[in-house]
This record gives sequence, C-alpha cells and structure tokens, in this order.
Amino acid sequence: MSAFTSCQILWSTQSGRAKACARRTARILKEETTLNVNDVGSSFDDASQPFLDLVANLPSDTFLLLFVSTTGDGEHCDSIRDTWKALLQKSLPKNLLQGKQFALYCLGDRAYGPQFCAGGRKLAVRLLQLGMERYCDVGYGDDNTPNGGVFRDLDDWTTQHLLTKLTSKSEDSEAVTEAAESPFEITVGDEPVAPIVKDAWRDEIYKTSFQEYFTQSCPVTAYHYDSHTSRLSEAPVKIKTEPLLGKVVNNKRITAADWEQDTRHIEIRPESTQATGRSNGNTSTETLPYCAGDIATILPFNSDDEVKRFLSVLPESIQKVADNPLSIKIVESKWNNSFARWPSNCTLRYLLTYCADIHSLPEREDLRALSGLCSLEAEEGADQRSKLKSLSETSEAALFADYILREKRSWADVLYDFASLQAPGSKLTLEALLQLLPPIRPRDFSIASAPSQALLDASTPKDDDSFTLELCVAVVQGTTRLGRSYHGLCSEFLSRMVPTKEFSPLLQVWLRPGSFSRLPREIAESNFSIPVLCVGAGTGVAPMRGLLLERDALRSIAASKNGTPLTPDENDNILVFGCRKQQSDYYYKDEWRAMEQENRVRVLTAFSRDQVRKIYVQKVVKDADGGKLIVKHLLEKNGALYIAGGPRMARAVKEEVVEVLGDALTGGQKQATQLLNKLQRLGRFSIEAWS
Repeated sequence: MSAFTSCQILWSTQSGRAKACARRTARILKEETTLNVNDVGSSFDDASQPFLDLVANLPSDTFLLLFVSTTGDGEHCDSIRDTWKALLQKSLPKNLLQGKQFALYCLGDRAYGPQFCAGGRKLAVRLLQLGMERYCDVGYGDDNTPNGGVFRDLDDWTTQHLLTKLTSKSEDSEAVTEAAESPFEITVGDEPVAPIVKDAWRDEIYKTSFQEYFTQSCPVTAYHYDSHTSRLSEAPVKIKTEPLLGKVVNNKRITAADWEQDTRHIEIRPESTQATGRSNGNTSTETLPYCAGDIATILPFNSDDEVKRFLSVLPESIQKVADNPLSIKIVESKWNNSFARWPSNCTLRYLLTYCADIHSLPEREDLRALSGLCSLEAEEGADQRSKLKSLSETSEAALFADYILREKRSWADVLYDFASLQAPGSKLTLEALLQLLPPIRPRDFSIASAPSQALLDASTPKDDDSFTLELCVAVVQGTTRLGRSYHGLCSEFLSRMVPTKEFSPLLQVWLRPGSFSRLPREIAESNFSIPVLCVGAGTGVAPMRGLLLERDALRSIAASKNGTPLTPDENDNILVFGCRKQQSDYYYKDEWRAMEQENRVRVLTAFSRDQVRKIYVQKVVKDADGGKLIVKHLLEKNGALYIAGGPRMARAVKEEVVEVLGDALTGGQKQATQLLNKLQRLGRFSIEAWS
C-alpha cells in the first residue's frame, strides 16, 4: 500500500464547492485510513507559503491533495490566480517538482463542452510538465450529475481511486470522533441589547463590528477607490478593500405583469463626493469608475422574517440570548480555513441577519456533524441521529438529493424536521452553531450600464456627483414538487430594496473586471475600427447592453470633439437577443428600437415561444444575412464576438460559429477553432456564462 503517511490539502474555489469537497474528503480520510489529515487545508494563494516553495519543502511521506474549480469559460478561480502565474513562468526547470506527487479532483459543468474542468486540467498538465507525478487518476465532478452533482462524483472518485491507494484502518481501530473542542470562545453579556435605531446603525454597529468582517468578502480582483470613490489605477496587491456603500435609486419590473418571471432593472448609486472622469472629459478607461462589461459583486443579507424563523427552531438556551451582546474570540488556529471568522462583537440576531448563510442548503457533511448533536434524551433522538448520519453517506446520495436538493431545505427546515436538535440534552450549543454555519457569500451581477455615458450627461444637474450602476436581475423564486416555496437570497434581497435618497451600509458592492474588459474602443472618423457582435439570452443581455451603450457613448463623444455629424453604421454594433416571448420578457426593447431607428445598433431577435417551432439565438447567428453574417463579421471585417447567458446557449452559439467558419476556411473547423483562440487572446472573443 501507500508509503505516504500524510497529505497537504489545497483548493481553489469561486462559490465554495471545492472547499466543501475538501472538507468531506478530509473527514473520510481520517475515518477510513491511517493518513494524517489535520484540516481542510487552504486556498492555493492563501497557503502558509507560495505554492512552489510549499511543494519544494514537502516531506517525502506527504502528497498534495488538490481540489480545483473552473469558473467562467474555462478560467481559473480568483483563489489560485497568483499560484497559476507563478507556475507559468517559462524559466522554471522541467524537473523542478520531480519526486513529488499530487492527487487532483476537478470541478466543473459539462455544459461548457471542451472547457469542462479546464482549470483543473490545465493545472494537471503544468504540474506534470514540472516533474510531478500523479498519485492516482484525476477525478472530474460535474454540476449536473444526478443526486448530488460534483459531490456524487467525488464519492465515486474517492472510493474507486483515492482510497484504493491508501492504507485502510484495521477493523479494531478506534473510530474517529469529531473534536469536542471549538475554535471559538464566546462570552455572552448579561442583558439584551436594545434594538439600534436606523440613524445610529451606521456608527454603532456597522463601523464598530461589521466593517472589518465584510471586508473579508472582497473579491481578489476588486478595484480600489480613494475616499471620494475615484478608482485607483494602481492599487495595493492582495489588499482587500472595504465595499462601496450604495443606495438604490430605481427598482422597476421589466417583465410583463402576468409573466412567470420577475426581472428587475435596478440602479445603484455608490456613495461618492466627487465625480470620476468628468472634470476633463477624458474617456480613458483608467479615469472611469468602472469599465463596460465589469461585474458588480453584492453582499446580501437575510430578511428579519427568515432570522425569526431560524431562531425559533434553535434550542431554548440559544434563543433566549439572541439579543445579548457576544464577544467571539478565536482560541485555536489549527482549523485554518475550515470555519468562518465572525465579527468579534455583535449579537446573535445581527450575526444571523448580516453574516451567516442560514438561507443556504446544508451540505452532507453538515448533516453528519448535526447527527452528533442530537439529544439522546429525546424520544426520537437515536433514530434522528441515525437518519442524519445516513443522509451524509454515499449510499444515500439519492435520498439526500430528494430531501435537501430537490426540496430546497434550508438550515431552518432541517432543524425543524429533526426536533431532537432542539430538545433538552442537545449538544447544539452556540459554539457548535457558529462552527457549522457558513458565511454569506457575495453574488456577482454583470453591469448593464456604460460608464462613459456619464460624460455625455456631465452638464445635467444632480444631487451629487457619484456614478450609477445598472443591473438586470432575474428574481429567483419558485415551488418544489411538494409545494414548498423557495427564493434566491440575493435576487430577493435586491428586489425588496426601496429607492431612497440615503446611502446605507445595508447595500454593499465591489466592482471588478468582467470577461469583456478589452472592448474595442478605437474610432476612425465617426465609426469604429472594429465592429462588435454581441449575443445575449435572457439576463445575458445585461453585459451586452453595457458594451453597446458604451460604444454608442464613445461614438457620440468622438463626434462632438471632432465637430463632425454622426453617420453611424448599424453593423458596427450588432445585438442578437433571445428570450421566450416578445411581449413578456424582451428586456429593454424600447431602447433597442429607438437605437435601431437611428442606425446606432442592429438588433436580431429569437423569441423561442412565439411560434410552434422554437427558435434560439444560435440559429439566428447562423442564418443571418443568408448565412453570411459570421463570415462577414469575423473574417472580412475582423470583428469582435461576445457571448453572455447560460452555458448551454453559449456552447451552442460557439459550435455554430465554428461550423460556419469551418466551411469558409481551408483548414476547416480546426482552423476556425484556432482563429477563435487567437481572437480570445486579443480580447475580441469572450464568453461569460453562468448556471
């Protein structure tokens, strides 16, 4: 069997799934093998030392256990960016990592086609190039695998590959039990804290307790701003920045009142005392507060009703101190990244409202941890402990999928169903609760507005000089097969934001580069040097709207400076938009029609449900101009192509483009693929897709 006695765990994740896979695997290894596993490790870029140094100093009896997610169109996650740059150095010798071994589990979505698990696959190739050896076959997790997605695939890989290479514990070995100790030392104040009035919240709670905590959620690539919300062209490396505070100035539904989907146009104005990029009319991207196609990362909060419901299913001993002041200290560091760093001073109610993701679905490892907390004094305590443990097992993946995934059961639902967790004798203490609950994860939204538009409106009086972000948000809501209602945390949070004149710490946003940051901006006379074709379906129109409005603004600015009349060519800016029904969810149709009438944009549409035979954007892209649009745009005019929406749609559009170009090129589809790869390197072909 294996000569290795320990492993070093690293993960890269965007949404937390790779870390969750690491957590599950670490627990299984501790229970079933003789391997020494201390914790779930850390992200690649947050490891105790740079990756190359860590591997070089890896003991001979230790191998690397890696969990790598893929984000976007085959891209690496933020938490491995620095490591990946270091690994790509051409000066690295081919035998640099010789004698070291790694086991790798990749996470992705097969709907992305050739880009499935691309991040993990690229890492594996590079490690092999540098002399490392595979400890076992690489594992692949697909979001769409029945009964658990990547976690279902993880169990198969762990059982069939990873564990077969390791020494199993003997049958008479002592069972591994969860550590009784907690990483937290919590002191509860004697008297409840009076509710903070609205006007005092910002100074008494936000700045004193939560501001530092919220800063932890800052995306790695977020822009940095000065005190006046002017974007800094050179920001400190790897320094997390505080979020911008904002106010909603517009929030309106843009789907028909009787339509099944509530999609909203939301305008957010970050707090600012100074205009950005207005004073001299400079259109350089460095002087603008953000770039067309950028991402707004928003941190949502739980509603008061959801918090009340969650508190009601906790043990009475916890409920009665919900409003007492808490002092939370970390007393152990060996858990590393396996628990949340909560605010050091707050109340439980505030923590559940602003920090803990009680709305999320518990993972299988959470259910296993809860099983050990059931009260055996309760009549059904032993049975419920057994059921919770069973739900975490590989053999019961289908049961877990039915109970948690398909019925969208949150933490409150599970605590309600398993009443022995509330009964006298329950081990669900305040410390155990805070060790289990995950922190709220910020959500990403493509910005649907154009920063250069503000330069055209510079003469329009405003209450202040801050800039405005516009989002197109589909509110996630529905009913399960058993009639249980559910909603998305962040989309519902934004949908209930009422337009206000006041800035609020309740609306926090970071801005960061998106997939389309290299939008062609060069103008010759009054037209663009490079035409752009944008393909967006549903809310995928959001970044496309930002790109097209940006180019429209740049053209108007150039014409004004040169004193020349506008003679726009509609083929400079082309939009292919798809939705279900023209009268129900055709987002921004009045804007597109007005721009079409002036030849500022050409719009091609696909309304899938408006005729018997469904039509999608990929067919429109292929058939437009008698099937010649793609060839004219990409080959004859050297244009740019951008795609946004669901992964299946994005894959279908790309396949049609490759097929059409393949028919026109002597090298066929192979040459067509090479052309798209070249355009991608130049920033003239990009995909932004999300599930």
